[in-house]
Amino acid sequence: MRKHGWLATVALLSVVVLTAAACNEEEGGGASPTGATPTERVGVTVYFQGALTGDYNYLVTPSFQAAQLRFKELNAEEGYPATITLVGEDTQGDPANAPPVVEEVVGDPNTVALIGPAFSGESEASGDTYNEAGIPFVTPSATNPGLAEKGWSYWYRGVANDSGQGSLAGQYIAEVIGAKKIFVAHDKGTYGQGLAEIVRDTVEAKGVEVAAFEGIESGSEDFSALVTKIEASGADFLFFGGYDADFGKIVKQARDAGVDIGFMSADGSTSSTFLELAGDAANGVNLVCPCNISGDFTAKYNAEYGGEASAVPVYAAEGYDVASVIGEGIKSAIEGGAATPEEIRAGIKTYLDGLTIDNPYQGVGKQIAFAPGTHELAAADPALLYYFYKVENGTIQSLGTAADVLGG
Repeated sequence: MRKHGWLATVALLSVVVLTAAACNEEEGGGASPTGATPTERVGVTVYFQGALTGDYNYLVTPSFQAAQLRFKELNAEEGYPATITLVGEDTQGDPANAPPVVEEVVGDPNTVALIGPAFSGESEASGDTYNEAGIPFVTPSATNPGLAEKGWSYWYRGVANDSGQGSLAGQYIAEVIGAKKIFVAHDKGTYGQGLAEIVRDTVEAKGVEVAAFEGIESGSEDFSALVTKIEASGADFLFFGGYDADFGKIVKQARDAGVDIGFMSADGSTSSTFLELAGDAANGVNLVCPCNISGDFTAKYNAEYGGEASAVPVYAAEGYDVASVIGEGIKSAIEGGAATPEEIRAGIKTYLDGLTIDNPYQGVGKQIAFAPGTHELAAADPALLYYFYKVENGTIQSLGTAADVLGG
């Protein structure tokens, strides 16, 4: 996901969505946490922070919609002890827009948790304050490895990070594609260049020649100079570290110029925007993502929202699963005697800390477990946390988990 402060500073918009309260009069829906009785539903607030509008909302809105769906289900569930209000706070992905959002979340006395921040840059701008306030915050999509080194005890990552994504992509290029000479391009950003460096180092270690390691000017319309360099290099494969708007143009312009090589990018290009920009040239392109956009949940999500944000529901399953574990944490806290927002926050953290490889939560996207100390998403086989895709007939088709595709 987008991790950087280079996004243009924009006016902060706030989108508030209240999930439907499914409790009846006898259940006492909307009751204050303080003084709740066993027959009452406790009213709590969970915030979502991310790009709900703007140029990059299609990378975030699916996870927000999926969280809405999950809380709607929990609010309708008989016997569930809380009524959850989900409040969406829009940063447009810009760290500069994070401070007022953080102030609102921390200042709301009924806040018990936060889903997000969605991007890594805004996570860096927000994390210290959330952690100091003792508010559990679980991201469904921020993948920069450095976030785990911040020392935030209340932070959790519900998605695998970029280190594994890059190394598995390199392994795929070397062992499955069988590339002999690769051109590695990137957008010079923290995410794109960092990912490209991992791919470069991985393929080199596996004996693949790296023809070039080239930075591009993100946002350009004309990539003919890059295309010329790729063709002249003799490379039989291109990996691009960056985002869909650039990658789609690069693939189309290269194909239009007659460059007949393989192409691959990662989660930043796993989108309908890439498909639209590349057109027919997208067919055959390979993608890797720590997101699961296949399976039964995708059909469920599409039935509810019909691709309102994106024809590719990137990070929807992850948003649903993060909402699920927060919802389970709320339930565990209240059933354990928590009566105030502060006690519920502590109970959520206790629940999340108890999700280990030996005791995971089975989500719709993947199992959710957190590594002790770092709170990174964990699995006995980390390759189960990443997915390979290939564009066929204009759609992104799943090839399976990295464990399936690479065979261990």
